[in-house]
Amino acid sequence: MPLRTFRSHPSPLYRLPGTLLVMIACALSVLVTAGLLAVFAWRDRDAAMDRATGVAANVSLLVAEHAARLIQIGDLALRRTIELAGPSGAPLPADRAAWGRLAEIAGAAPQVVSIWIGDAEGNAVLGSREYPAPRLNAADRDYFQAARVATGPVPFIGRIQASRDGTGELLVLSRPLPAEPGGFRGFVTVTLSPARFGEIYRAFDIGYRTTVTLERADGAVLARESGGESPDDTLDEDEAITAKRAVEGYGLLAGVAIPLSSVRAEWRSRLGTYAAYGLGAELVVIAIGLLALQRARREREAEDALQHAYDTLEQHVRQRTGQLEDANHRLEGALADKEILIKEVQHRVKNNLQVICSLLRLQAARLDECSRLAFDESLRRIQSMSLVHELLYRSNEPARINVGDCLRQLCDSLARASGPTPVRVGVEAEDWILDVDRAMPLALIASELVSNALRHAFPGGHAGNVAVTLRPGPDGMRMEVGDDGVGLPADLPSAPTDGKRRGGLGLMLVQSLARQAHADLRIERGGGTRFILTVRETPAQAEAA
Repeated sequence: MPLRTFRSHPSPLYRLPGTLLVMIACALSVLVTAGLLAVFAWRDRDAAMDRATGVAANVSLLVAEHAARLIQIGDLALRRTIELAGPSGAPLPADRAAWGRLAEIAGAAPQVVSIWIGDAEGNAVLGSREYPAPRLNAADRDYFQAARVATGPVPFIGRIQASRDGTGELLVLSRPLPAEPGGFRGFVTVTLSPARFGEIYRAFDIGYRTTVTLERADGAVLARESGGESPDDTLDEDEAITAKRAVEGYGLLAGVAIPLSSVRAEWRSRLGTYAAYGLGAELVVIAIGLLALQRARREREAEDALQHAYDTLEQHVRQRTGQLEDANHRLEGALADKEILIKEVQHRVKNNLQVICSLLRLQAARLDECSRLAFDESLRRIQSMSLVHELLYRSNEPARINVGDCLRQLCDSLARASGPTPVRVGVEAEDWILDVDRAMPLALIASELVSNALRHAFPGGHAGNVAVTLRPGPDGMRMEVGDDGVGLPADLPSAPTDGKRRGGLGLMLVQSLARQAHADLRIERGGGTRFILTVRETPAQAEAA
Protein backbone atom coordinates (compact mmCIF):
# COMPACT_ATOMS: atom_id res chain seq x y z
CA MET A 1 0.00 0.00 0.00
CA PRO A 2 1.51 3.42 -0.90
CA LEU A 3 2.53 5.58 2.02
CA ARG A 4 0.53 8.54 0.73
CA THR A 5 -2.73 6.81 1.80
CA PHE A 6 -1.70 7.41 5.46
CA ARG A 7 -1.47 11.23 5.17
CA SER A 8 -3.35 13.32 7.75
CA HIS A 9 -6.58 15.05 6.88
CA PRO A 10 -5.83 18.69 5.84
CA SER A 11 -8.88 20.25 7.56
CA PRO A 12 -8.24 22.42 10.73
CA LEU A 13 -11.37 20.90 12.26
CA TYR A 14 -9.65 17.53 12.16
CA ARG A 15 -6.70 18.81 14.21
CA LEU A 16 -8.71 20.67 16.90
CA PRO A 17 -9.70 17.62 19.05
CA GLY A 18 -6.11 16.41 19.01
CA THR A 19 -4.86 19.82 20.21
CA LEU A 20 -7.37 19.89 23.05
CA LEU A 21 -6.44 16.33 24.02
CA VAL A 22 -2.76 17.26 24.16
CA MET A 23 -3.53 20.24 26.43
CA ILE A 24 -5.61 18.08 28.79
CA ALA A 25 -2.87 15.43 28.88
CA CYS A 26 -0.25 18.09 29.70
CA ALA A 27 -2.36 19.50 32.57
CA LEU A 28 -2.96 16.04 34.02
CA SER A 29 0.73 15.22 33.72
CA VAL A 30 1.68 18.35 35.65
CA LEU A 31 -0.79 17.54 38.44
CA VAL A 32 0.29 13.90 38.64
CA THR A 33 3.95 14.93 38.75
CA ALA A 34 3.32 17.35 41.61
CA GLY A 35 1.35 14.73 43.53
CA LEU A 36 4.02 12.08 43.06
CA LEU A 37 6.70 14.51 44.21
CA ALA A 38 4.74 15.19 47.40
CA VAL A 39 4.32 11.46 48.08
CA PHE A 40 8.00 10.75 47.41
CA ALA A 41 9.10 13.64 49.63
CA TRP A 42 6.98 12.41 52.55
CA ARG A 43 8.17 8.84 52.14
CA ASP A 44 11.74 10.10 52.02
CA ARG A 45 11.12 11.90 55.33
CA ASP A 46 10.04 8.61 56.93
CA ALA A 47 13.05 6.88 55.40
CA ALA A 48 15.33 9.60 56.79
CA MET A 49 13.95 9.00 60.30
CA ASP A 50 14.43 5.24 59.96
CA ARG A 51 17.93 5.74 58.62
CA ALA A 52 18.84 8.04 61.52
CA THR A 53 17.48 5.45 63.98
CA GLY A 54 19.66 2.77 62.44
CA VAL A 55 22.69 5.06 62.47
CA ALA A 56 22.14 5.83 66.16
CA ALA A 57 21.92 2.12 67.00
CA ASN A 58 25.06 1.26 65.05
CA VAL A 59 27.05 4.18 66.46
CA SER A 60 25.99 3.30 70.01
CA LEU A 61 27.27 -0.25 69.51
CA LEU A 62 30.56 1.08 68.15
CA VAL A 63 30.91 3.58 71.00
CA ALA A 64 30.17 0.89 73.60
CA GLU A 65 32.86 -1.35 72.12
CA HIS A 66 35.34 1.53 72.05
CA ALA A 67 34.53 2.46 75.66
CA ALA A 68 35.02 -1.16 76.74
CA ARG A 69 38.44 -1.24 75.05
CA LEU A 70 39.37 2.07 76.73
CA ILE A 71 38.38 0.79 80.19
CA GLN A 72 40.22 -2.48 79.52
CA ILE A 73 43.40 -0.54 78.71
CA GLY A 74 43.08 1.38 81.97
CA ASP A 75 42.35 -1.81 83.92
CA LEU A 76 45.40 -3.49 82.39
CA ALA A 77 47.54 -0.59 83.58
CA LEU A 78 45.97 -1.00 87.05
CA ARG A 79 46.86 -4.70 87.17
CA ARG A 80 50.44 -4.10 86.05
CA THR A 81 50.83 -1.40 88.69
CA ILE A 82 49.45 -3.77 91.35
CA GLU A 83 52.11 -6.28 90.31
CA LEU A 84 54.70 -3.52 90.69
CA ALA A 85 53.44 -2.77 94.23
CA GLY A 86 54.19 -6.33 95.28
CA PRO A 87 52.26 -8.85 97.40
CA SER A 88 50.39 -8.14 100.62
CA GLY A 89 52.68 -7.19 103.48
CA ALA A 90 55.37 -5.75 101.17
CA PRO A 91 56.27 -2.06 101.60
CA LEU A 92 54.89 0.27 98.96
CA PRO A 93 57.52 1.09 96.28
CA ALA A 94 58.74 4.67 96.39
CA ASP A 95 62.27 4.57 94.91
CA ARG A 96 63.38 5.96 91.55
CA ALA A 97 63.63 2.52 89.93
CA ALA A 98 59.98 1.83 90.75
CA TRP A 99 59.08 5.29 89.44
CA GLY A 100 60.83 4.45 86.13
CA ARG A 101 58.86 1.23 85.78
CA LEU A 102 55.63 3.06 86.61
CA ALA A 103 56.39 5.66 83.96
CA GLU A 104 56.96 2.85 81.44
CA ILE A 105 53.56 1.35 82.26
CA ALA A 106 51.89 4.73 81.78
CA GLY A 107 53.80 5.43 78.57
CA ALA A 108 52.87 2.08 77.03
CA ALA A 109 49.27 3.24 76.53
CA PRO A 110 48.66 6.72 75.06
CA GLN A 111 45.17 6.69 76.59
CA VAL A 112 46.64 6.75 80.12
CA VAL A 113 47.30 10.23 81.55
CA SER A 114 48.84 9.21 84.88
CA ILE A 115 49.13 6.37 87.40
CA TRP A 116 49.23 6.80 91.20
CA ILE A 117 49.98 4.50 94.11
CA GLY A 118 48.56 5.62 97.48
CA ASP A 119 48.80 4.28 101.02
CA ALA A 120 46.02 3.30 103.41
CA GLU A 121 45.56 6.94 104.54
CA GLY A 122 45.09 8.23 101.00
CA ASN A 123 48.54 9.82 100.68
CA ALA A 124 50.25 9.65 97.29
CA VAL A 125 53.35 7.43 97.48
CA LEU A 126 54.41 7.21 93.83
CA GLY A 127 53.18 8.91 90.64
CA SER A 128 54.08 8.31 87.00
CA ARG A 129 54.36 12.00 86.05
CA GLU A 130 56.92 13.27 88.55
CA TYR A 131 59.38 12.03 91.14
CA PRO A 132 59.16 12.21 94.05
CA ALA A 133 55.40 12.14 94.38
CA PRO A 134 53.81 15.45 95.43
CA ARG A 135 52.03 15.74 98.74
CA LEU A 136 48.50 14.78 97.81
CA ASN A 137 45.75 13.17 99.83
CA ALA A 138 42.75 11.43 98.26
CA ALA A 139 40.96 10.42 101.45
CA ASP A 140 37.94 12.53 100.48
CA ARG A 141 37.72 11.17 96.93
CA ASP A 142 35.10 8.64 95.90
CA TYR A 143 37.63 6.32 94.29
CA PHE A 144 39.56 6.10 97.61
CA GLN A 145 36.39 5.30 99.53
CA ALA A 146 35.47 2.69 96.93
CA ALA A 147 38.93 1.10 97.10
CA ARG A 148 38.60 0.63 100.89
CA VAL A 149 35.49 -1.49 100.51
CA ALA A 150 36.02 -2.92 96.98
CA THR A 151 35.35 -6.64 96.59
CA GLY A 152 34.23 -7.02 92.97
CA PRO A 153 36.30 -8.19 89.99
CA VAL A 154 35.93 -4.93 88.06
CA PRO A 155 37.69 -1.66 88.83
CA PHE A 156 35.85 1.28 90.33
CA ILE A 157 35.11 4.00 87.79
CA GLY A 158 34.81 7.33 89.54
CA ARG A 159 33.20 10.58 88.60
CA ILE A 160 35.00 13.05 86.39
CA GLN A 161 37.80 14.80 88.35
CA ALA A 162 39.52 18.06 87.50
CA SER A 163 43.21 17.63 86.68
CA ARG A 164 45.78 19.05 89.12
CA ASP A 165 47.25 21.36 86.46
CA GLY A 166 43.82 22.69 85.43
CA THR A 167 44.19 21.58 81.81
CA GLY A 168 41.08 19.42 81.70
CA GLU A 169 39.02 16.71 83.31
CA LEU A 170 40.06 13.14 84.03
CA LEU A 171 38.30 9.80 84.28
CA VAL A 172 39.61 7.84 87.29
CA LEU A 173 39.82 4.04 87.63
CA SER A 174 40.92 2.52 90.95
CA ARG A 175 41.64 -0.84 92.57
CA PRO A 176 42.82 -1.72 96.11
CA LEU A 177 46.29 -3.15 96.64
CA PRO A 178 46.58 -6.77 97.83
CA ALA A 179 46.39 -6.88 101.63
CA GLU A 180 45.93 -9.31 104.49
CA PRO A 181 42.34 -10.49 105.04
CA GLY A 182 40.34 -7.69 106.64
CA GLY A 183 43.13 -5.15 106.05
CA PHE A 184 43.62 -2.24 103.66
CA ARG A 185 47.12 -1.69 102.34
CA GLY A 186 46.52 1.12 99.85
CA PHE A 187 45.12 1.81 96.39
CA VAL A 188 46.12 2.31 92.76
CA THR A 189 44.49 4.77 90.37
CA VAL A 190 44.76 5.27 86.63
CA THR A 191 43.50 8.50 85.08
CA LEU A 192 42.20 8.54 81.52
CA SER A 193 41.30 11.52 79.39
CA PRO A 194 37.57 11.62 78.54
CA ALA A 195 38.62 13.11 75.21
CA ARG A 196 39.84 9.65 74.23
CA PHE A 197 36.26 8.46 74.48
CA GLY A 198 35.30 10.72 71.58
CA GLU A 199 38.04 9.48 69.28
CA ILE A 200 35.81 6.93 67.61
CA TYR A 201 33.09 9.56 67.20
CA ARG A 202 35.46 12.08 65.64
CA ALA A 203 37.05 9.47 63.37
CA PHE A 204 34.23 9.51 60.84
CA ASP A 205 31.35 11.64 59.63
CA ILE A 206 27.96 10.00 60.09
CA GLY A 207 26.05 12.85 58.45
CA TYR A 208 24.24 14.18 61.55
CA ARG A 209 24.98 16.40 64.53
CA THR A 210 25.34 13.74 67.20
CA THR A 211 25.82 13.72 70.96
CA VAL A 212 27.69 10.74 72.42
CA THR A 213 27.70 10.07 76.19
CA LEU A 214 29.18 7.56 78.61
CA GLU A 215 27.23 7.17 81.87
CA ARG A 216 27.48 5.14 85.04
CA ALA A 217 24.58 3.06 86.24
CA ASP A 218 23.67 5.79 88.77
CA GLY A 219 23.25 8.30 85.92
CA ALA A 220 26.54 10.14 86.45
CA VAL A 221 27.88 11.34 83.09
CA LEU A 222 31.51 10.32 82.66
CA ALA A 223 32.10 11.71 79.18
CA ARG A 224 30.19 13.65 76.56
CA GLU A 225 31.09 14.47 72.96
CA SER A 226 28.78 16.68 70.94
CA GLY A 227 28.87 17.71 67.33
CA GLY A 228 27.46 21.20 66.84
CA GLU A 229 25.77 21.40 70.27
CA SER A 230 27.20 22.68 73.51
CA PRO A 231 28.74 19.80 75.50
CA ASP A 232 26.61 20.77 78.48
CA ASP A 233 23.30 20.73 76.56
CA THR A 234 21.05 17.73 77.06
CA LEU A 235 18.44 16.62 74.58
CA ASP A 236 14.96 15.51 75.52
CA GLU A 237 14.01 12.11 74.11
CA ASP A 238 11.13 13.82 72.30
CA GLU A 239 13.63 16.15 70.60
CA ALA A 240 16.12 13.51 69.50
CA ILE A 241 16.52 9.95 68.29
CA THR A 242 18.38 8.13 71.06
CA ALA A 243 20.05 4.74 71.40
CA LYS A 244 21.89 3.26 74.38
CA ARG A 245 24.14 0.23 74.69
CA ALA A 246 25.55 -1.40 77.79
CA VAL A 247 29.33 -1.54 78.09
CA GLU A 248 29.66 -5.22 78.89
CA GLY A 249 31.25 -6.03 82.23
CA TYR A 250 31.64 -2.50 83.59
CA GLY A 251 28.11 -1.31 84.44
CA LEU A 252 28.29 1.63 82.02
CA LEU A 253 25.96 2.85 79.30
CA ALA A 254 27.06 4.31 75.95
CA GLY A 255 24.41 6.62 74.55
CA VAL A 256 23.95 8.30 71.16
CA ALA A 257 21.45 11.09 70.51
CA ILE A 258 20.70 12.57 67.08
CA PRO A 259 18.58 15.77 67.24
CA LEU A 260 15.42 15.64 65.18
CA SER A 261 16.30 19.09 63.89
CA SER A 262 19.48 17.64 62.35
CA VAL A 263 17.53 14.84 60.67
CA ARG A 264 14.93 17.29 59.33
CA ALA A 265 17.64 19.63 58.09
CA GLU A 266 19.28 16.77 56.22
CA TRP A 267 15.91 15.82 54.75
CA ARG A 268 15.10 19.42 53.75
CA SER A 269 18.44 19.65 51.98
CA ARG A 270 17.13 17.05 49.55
CA LEU A 271 13.79 18.77 48.94
CA GLY A 272 15.50 21.17 46.57
CA THR A 273 16.64 18.19 44.52
CA TYR A 274 13.10 16.82 44.40
CA ALA A 275 11.79 20.25 43.40
CA ALA A 276 14.40 20.52 40.65
CA TYR A 277 13.47 17.08 39.35
CA GLY A 278 9.78 17.97 39.46
CA LEU A 279 10.29 21.26 37.66
CA GLY A 280 12.41 19.52 35.07
CA ALA A 281 9.74 16.85 34.57
CA GLU A 282 7.02 19.46 34.15
CA LEU A 283 9.12 21.41 31.68
CA VAL A 284 9.66 18.21 29.75
CA VAL A 285 5.89 17.56 29.71
CA ILE A 286 5.24 21.09 28.45
CA ALA A 287 7.93 20.73 25.80
CA ILE A 288 6.44 17.42 24.69
CA GLY A 289 3.03 19.06 24.45
CA LEU A 290 4.40 21.84 22.27
CA LEU A 291 6.09 19.32 20.06
CA ALA A 292 2.86 17.34 19.78
CA LEU A 293 0.98 20.49 18.74
CA GLN A 294 3.48 21.05 15.96
CA ARG A 295 3.30 17.46 14.84
CA ALA A 296 0.30 17.97 12.55
CA ARG A 297 2.06 20.78 10.70
CA ARG A 298 5.20 18.74 10.17
CA GLU A 299 3.49 15.44 9.42
CA ARG A 300 3.28 16.04 5.68
CA GLU A 301 6.98 16.90 5.46
CA ALA A 302 7.89 13.76 7.36
CA GLU A 303 5.70 11.59 5.11
CA ASP A 304 7.26 13.11 1.99
CA ALA A 305 10.75 12.41 3.34
CA LEU A 306 9.74 8.84 4.22
CA GLN A 307 8.30 8.28 0.76
CA HIS A 308 11.50 9.54 -0.83
CA ALA A 309 13.58 7.28 1.42
CA TYR A 310 11.40 4.33 0.49
CA ASP A 311 11.84 5.04 -3.22
CA THR A 312 15.64 5.26 -2.98
CA LEU A 313 16.29 2.58 -0.34
CA GLU A 314 16.39 -0.36 -2.73
CA GLN A 315 18.84 1.42 -5.01
CA HIS A 316 21.19 2.14 -2.08
CA VAL A 317 20.89 -1.46 -0.88
CA ARG A 318 21.86 -2.79 -4.31
CA GLN A 319 24.84 -0.47 -4.48
CA ARG A 320 26.03 -1.41 -1.00
CA THR A 321 25.54 -5.12 -1.69
CA GLY A 322 27.68 -4.85 -4.80
CA GLN A 323 30.42 -3.07 -2.85
CA LEU A 324 30.40 -5.77 -0.17
CA GLU A 325 30.55 -8.55 -2.75
CA ASP A 326 33.53 -6.89 -4.45
CA ALA A 327 35.30 -6.53 -1.09
CA ASN A 328 34.55 -10.17 -0.28
CA HIS A 329 36.00 -11.33 -3.60
CA ARG A 330 39.14 -9.28 -2.97
CA LEU A 331 39.53 -10.78 0.52
CA GLU A 332 39.05 -14.31 -0.80
CA GLY A 333 41.67 -13.66 -3.47
CA ALA A 334 44.11 -12.25 -0.90
CA LEU A 335 43.55 -15.28 1.34
CA ALA A 336 44.14 -17.68 -1.53
CA ASP A 337 47.34 -15.81 -2.48
CA LYS A 338 48.50 -16.01 1.14
CA GLU A 339 47.92 -19.77 1.27
CA ILE A 340 49.76 -20.22 -2.03
CA LEU A 341 52.65 -18.12 -0.72
CA ILE A 342 52.84 -20.13 2.51
CA LYS A 343 52.83 -23.42 0.58
CA GLU A 344 55.52 -22.07 -1.73
CA VAL A 345 57.66 -21.08 1.26
CA GLN A 346 57.18 -24.52 2.80
CA HIS A 347 58.05 -26.18 -0.50
CA ARG A 348 61.21 -24.13 -0.81
CA VAL A 349 62.18 -24.86 2.78
CA LYS A 350 61.77 -28.58 2.05
CA ASN A 351 63.89 -28.27 -1.12
CA ASN A 352 66.55 -26.28 0.74
CA LEU A 353 66.69 -28.92 3.46
CA GLN A 354 67.13 -31.60 0.79
CA VAL A 355 69.95 -29.57 -0.76
CA ILE A 356 71.57 -29.34 2.69
CA CYS A 357 71.24 -33.11 3.04
CA SER A 358 72.95 -33.60 -0.32
CA LEU A 359 75.78 -31.27 0.68
CA LEU A 360 76.21 -33.14 3.96
CA ARG A 361 76.40 -36.47 2.11
CA LEU A 362 79.11 -35.07 -0.18
CA GLN A 363 81.00 -33.70 2.79
CA ALA A 364 80.62 -36.94 4.76
CA ALA A 365 82.30 -38.91 1.98
CA ARG A 366 85.59 -37.13 2.78
CA LEU A 367 85.49 -37.72 6.54
CA ASP A 368 86.67 -40.54 8.73
CA GLU A 369 84.24 -43.09 10.16
CA CYS A 370 83.76 -41.31 13.53
CA SER A 371 83.07 -37.93 11.95
CA ARG A 372 80.80 -39.53 9.34
CA LEU A 373 78.57 -40.92 12.11
CA ALA A 374 78.07 -37.39 13.50
CA PHE A 375 77.25 -36.16 9.98
CA ASP A 376 74.78 -39.01 9.55
CA GLU A 377 73.02 -37.99 12.79
CA SER A 378 72.73 -34.39 11.60
CA LEU A 379 71.56 -35.60 8.20
CA ARG A 380 68.85 -37.75 9.78
CA ARG A 381 67.57 -34.83 11.88
CA ILE A 382 67.45 -32.52 8.88
CA GLN A 383 65.57 -35.19 6.92
CA SER A 384 63.00 -35.37 9.73
CA MET A 385 62.45 -31.62 9.54
CA SER A 386 62.22 -31.88 5.74
CA LEU A 387 59.51 -34.52 6.12
CA VAL A 388 57.48 -32.22 8.39
CA HIS A 389 57.69 -29.41 5.83
CA GLU A 390 56.70 -31.79 3.06
CA LEU A 391 53.59 -32.78 5.05
CA LEU A 392 52.85 -29.10 5.65
CA TYR A 393 53.09 -28.51 1.92
CA ARG A 394 50.57 -31.29 1.27
CA SER A 395 48.24 -30.31 4.13
CA ASN A 396 45.06 -28.34 3.59
CA GLU A 397 45.94 -26.23 6.63
CA PRO A 398 49.21 -24.35 6.01
CA ALA A 399 50.38 -24.31 9.66
CA ARG A 400 48.99 -27.65 10.97
CA ILE A 401 49.79 -31.28 10.18
CA ASN A 402 48.55 -34.75 11.09
CA VAL A 403 51.08 -36.04 13.63
CA GLY A 404 49.89 -39.63 13.11
CA ASP A 405 50.74 -39.51 9.37
CA CYS A 406 54.05 -37.85 10.19
CA LEU A 407 55.03 -40.66 12.60
CA ARG A 408 54.10 -43.39 10.12
CA GLN A 409 56.11 -41.86 7.27
CA LEU A 410 59.01 -40.96 9.54
CA CYS A 411 59.34 -44.47 10.99
CA ASP A 412 59.06 -45.99 7.53
CA SER A 413 61.85 -43.72 6.31
CA LEU A 414 64.08 -44.59 9.29
CA ALA A 415 63.48 -48.32 8.84
CA ARG A 416 64.45 -48.12 5.16
CA ALA A 417 67.48 -45.96 5.92
CA SER A 418 68.82 -48.49 8.46
CA GLY A 419 69.24 -51.12 5.73
CA PRO A 420 68.52 -54.84 6.05
CA THR A 421 67.91 -55.61 9.71
CA PRO A 422 65.95 -58.22 11.71
CA VAL A 423 64.46 -55.42 13.83
CA ARG A 424 60.81 -54.66 13.06
CA VAL A 425 59.45 -51.12 13.43
CA GLY A 426 55.71 -50.89 14.15
CA VAL A 427 53.57 -47.74 14.31
CA GLU A 428 50.08 -47.41 15.82
CA ALA A 429 49.22 -43.73 15.68
CA GLU A 430 45.81 -42.09 15.76
CA ASP A 431 45.14 -38.99 13.71
CA TRP A 432 46.05 -35.83 15.61
CA ILE A 433 46.11 -32.39 13.96
CA LEU A 434 48.71 -30.16 15.64
CA ASP A 435 50.39 -26.83 14.91
CA VAL A 436 53.88 -27.00 13.44
CA ASP A 437 55.53 -25.32 16.46
CA ARG A 438 54.76 -28.41 18.57
CA ALA A 439 54.67 -31.03 15.80
CA MET A 440 58.29 -30.35 14.79
CA PRO A 441 59.76 -31.16 18.28
CA LEU A 442 57.63 -34.33 18.50
CA ALA A 443 58.81 -35.51 15.08
CA LEU A 444 62.45 -34.89 16.04
CA ILE A 445 61.94 -36.76 19.34
CA ALA A 446 60.44 -39.77 17.53
CA SER A 447 63.25 -39.70 14.97
CA GLU A 448 65.90 -39.55 17.69
CA LEU A 449 64.40 -42.36 19.79
CA VAL A 450 63.66 -44.73 16.89
CA SER A 451 67.10 -44.26 15.32
CA ASN A 452 68.81 -44.80 18.69
CA ALA A 453 66.79 -47.98 19.24
CA LEU A 454 67.72 -49.29 15.79
CA ARG A 455 71.43 -48.58 16.34
CA HIS A 456 71.95 -49.44 20.02
CA ALA A 457 69.10 -51.59 21.39
CA PHE A 458 69.95 -54.74 19.43
CA PRO A 459 73.74 -55.24 19.31
CA GLY A 460 75.19 -58.08 17.30
CA GLY A 461 72.30 -58.13 14.81
CA HIS A 462 69.75 -59.55 17.24
CA ALA A 463 66.10 -59.49 16.18
CA GLY A 464 63.61 -57.35 18.03
CA ASN A 465 60.77 -54.88 17.84
CA VAL A 466 60.52 -51.12 18.04
CA ALA A 467 56.98 -49.89 18.72
CA VAL A 468 55.73 -46.31 18.26
CA THR A 469 52.22 -45.47 19.51
CA LEU A 470 50.18 -42.28 19.65
CA ARG A 471 46.85 -42.31 21.45
CA PRO A 472 44.83 -40.08 23.84
CA GLY A 473 45.63 -40.32 27.56
CA PRO A 474 43.99 -38.97 30.72
CA ASP A 475 46.30 -35.91 30.78
CA GLY A 476 46.67 -35.32 27.02
CA MET A 477 47.99 -37.11 23.96
CA ARG A 478 50.48 -39.86 24.82
CA MET A 479 53.34 -40.79 22.51
CA GLU A 480 55.38 -43.92 23.36
CA VAL A 481 58.57 -45.20 21.75
CA GLY A 482 59.62 -48.60 23.13
CA ASP A 483 61.83 -51.54 22.28
CA ASP A 484 62.56 -54.99 23.70
CA GLY A 485 66.32 -54.62 23.38
CA VAL A 486 69.15 -54.47 25.93
CA GLY A 487 67.89 -51.27 27.60
CA LEU A 488 69.57 -48.06 28.69
CA PRO A 489 72.79 -47.99 30.72
CA ALA A 490 72.17 -48.12 34.48
CA ASP A 491 73.77 -44.71 35.12
CA LEU A 492 71.21 -42.85 33.03
CA PRO A 493 68.22 -41.36 34.93
CA SER A 494 64.69 -42.71 34.48
CA ALA A 495 62.83 -39.50 35.32
CA PRO A 496 64.65 -36.29 34.22
CA THR A 497 62.44 -33.96 36.27
CA ASP A 498 65.11 -31.73 37.81
CA GLY A 499 65.63 -29.73 34.63
CA LYS A 500 69.31 -30.90 34.24
CA ARG A 501 70.61 -32.45 31.05
CA ARG A 502 72.13 -35.88 31.59
CA GLY A 503 73.33 -38.66 29.29
CA GLY A 504 74.44 -38.43 25.69
CA LEU A 505 73.64 -35.81 23.09
CA GLY A 506 70.59 -37.74 21.90
CA LEU A 507 69.00 -37.94 25.36
CA MET A 508 69.78 -34.28 26.07
CA LEU A 509 68.21 -33.36 22.74
CA VAL A 510 65.09 -35.40 23.58
CA GLN A 511 64.76 -33.68 26.96
CA SER A 512 65.14 -30.22 25.40
CA LEU A 513 62.62 -30.97 22.64
CA ALA A 514 60.13 -32.34 25.21
CA ARG A 515 60.21 -29.04 27.07
CA GLN A 516 59.77 -27.17 23.79
CA ALA A 517 56.68 -29.27 22.98
CA HIS A 518 55.23 -28.77 26.51
CA ALA A 519 55.47 -32.52 27.11
CA ASP A 520 56.31 -34.59 30.20
CA LEU A 521 59.00 -37.20 29.55
CA ARG A 522 59.16 -40.47 31.48
CA ILE A 523 61.49 -43.44 30.92
CA GLU A 524 60.55 -47.00 31.90
CA ARG A 525 63.06 -49.86 32.11
CA GLY A 526 62.63 -53.62 32.20
CA GLY A 527 62.44 -55.90 29.18
CA GLY A 528 63.83 -53.08 27.06
CA THR A 529 63.21 -49.34 27.21
CA ARG A 530 60.05 -47.23 26.86
CA PHE A 531 60.07 -43.46 26.40
CA ILE A 532 56.64 -42.02 27.30
CA LEU A 533 55.76 -38.42 26.42
CA THR A 534 52.52 -36.91 27.67
CA VAL A 535 51.75 -33.83 25.57
CA ARG A 536 49.74 -31.41 27.67
CA GLU A 537 47.04 -29.32 26.07
CA THR A 538 48.03 -25.63 25.85
CA PRO A 539 45.52 -22.81 26.63
CA ALA A 540 45.41 -21.92 22.93
CA GLN A 541 44.47 -25.52 22.02
CA ALA A 542 41.80 -25.62 24.73
CA GLU A 543 40.29 -22.38 23.41
CA ALA A 544 40.34 -23.68 19.83
CA ALA A 545 38.68 -26.93 20.95
